[in-house]
Amino acid sequence: MSRPTKSRSPRATRVKRNGAEEQARVRDRILVAFSARARRSGIRAVLMAELASDLRMSAMTLYKHFASKDELVDAMVDAWALELAAIDALEWEKAKSCASALEVLLSWADAWTASLSQVSPAFFADLYRDHPDAWERFHAVIDERKQVAAGHLRSFVREDADPEIVFQMLDLLVTQAANPRFVETLGVSRRDAVRAAISLWGGGALRQRTTLRPVS
Repeated sequence: MSRPTKSRSPRATRVKRNGAEEQARVRDRILVAFSARARRSGIRAVLMAELASDLRMSAMTLYKHFASKDELVDAMVDAWALELAAIDALEWEKAKSCASALEVLLSWADAWTASLSQVSPAFFADLYRDHPDAWERFHAVIDERKQVAAGHLRSFVREDADPEIVFQMLDLLVTQAANPRFVETLGVSRRDAVRAAISLWGGGALRQRTTLRPVS
């Protein structure tokens, strides 16, 4: 006859839950600190030992939560994906109060450029060179956000324009306008360059004087 399974006491359950919550807090603290440093100075500039010291913990404790820098980078990309999706959700919700598709697109672009302004070119260079899997995942996130934008704007593209070509052109214009080297050469802000590119694109690609309808 098998022995009855001993149930966990309420105290043991509470202790386990508190321990898990504390681990999650520490993990989040490490991730936030790493992300801030990596975005500001590049991934290579963040040394794990220095990060642990700045967080007032041992390197052993840090590696207990993240076994390697690769693991930290992966977690950072996943967190950024959620951040970008949240930005999208907020900006597209504003569509209901905007007068035109172009106004919505400019509002969305402002949110994106504000997020990108906190990221150094070194970050993207390091991500591409040293963390190819994370780079691919990041690009998949960006492509997904572009598809979301296209879905919101497709019904406002001029009837005589091919939507696929139109959105490819938008992608090329915004990518160029957001390039740090490009804006430095012009002596303008990334926000102003992106807004100018979108305004020019919208003037030719979108139906004019179109009121917005809720997106299903």
